[in-house]
Amino acid sequence: MKKIILAIALSFFCTVSFAQVEGVEVEKPKEEKKEEKKEESKDDDDDEEKMKLIDRFYFGGNLGASFGTITNINIAPMIGYRLTPRFSVGVGGTYQYWSDKRFIPTYTQSIYGGSVFSRYMIAEDFLGAGNLFAHAEYETLFAKQAYQDPNTLIISERTKSFPSFLIGGGLAIPIGSRSAFTISALYNPFYDEFNSLYASPLQIRVGGFF
Repeated sequence: MKKIILAIALSFFCTVSFAQVEGVEVEKPKEEKKEEKKEESKDDDDDEEKMKLIDRFYFGGNLGASFGTITNINIAPMIGYRLTPRFSVGVGGTYQYWSDKRFIPTYTQSIYGGSVFSRYMIAEDFLGAGNLFAHAEYETLFAKQAYQDPNTLIISERTKSFPSFLIGGGLAIPIGSRSAFTISALYNPFYDEFNSLYASPLQIRVGGFF
């Protein structure tokens, strides 16, 4: 009788143990975990190493225009370099044609400047619309500040720098294997209307790259 009870107990213990092994994932040894992490890190490094030098560079820019009492036409080419598949840095140039009808005669000038920027792709195919990216930029524009004597109507001017720090993001909508159409919204948290060529701290930009 004792042998029968012992056999039943052993059988029950084996069944429970087998069920526990089947239902619970056995924790992997620390050595295996380290090896897996090394493999994942190696794969990321391989992706970066596989990028050819020419693939790390991209070219593009932004175009913009506004018309009215003040007419502004903006052309801003840029070149970027991908440090990783998601993170890039770059430089840009700016040319603006400026026309101000508040002066008599109308005052016009050409404005030049440059910028440095960084860009990080947050998500690919965001909501099916495009690649979502964050963008930060420091820009300085050089323009002639005009003054008009109300008595003589003589316009005098001096060259002045107008710095801007812009942060925000946008969408890059692919239109080819390497090219994309971009739309972004950038905001200047240090905006000063008396020391800026922009009418608002918020800038909407439309452009692209290839």
